Amino acid sequence: MNRQTLNVQETADLIGVSSWLIYDMVRRKEIPAIRVRNRIFFRVETLNKWMAEKEVEAVEEVAL
Repeated sequence: MNRQTLNVQETADLIGVSSWLIYDMVRRKEIPAIRVRNRIFFRVETLNKWMAEKEVEAVEEVAL
């Protein structure tokens, strides 16, 4: 069975940033995350959609 979630380190590796930045983004609610007690998870599908939205925002910002 394929995992549908990533932990903080896996998410950081996927995006190419540090795990501390991911923790900061979660705290600021800048990235969609799921909290289970003291653990943080990210759905792969949701992250892919979120990254696509951020890409569109960046392109639109450059076009202005």
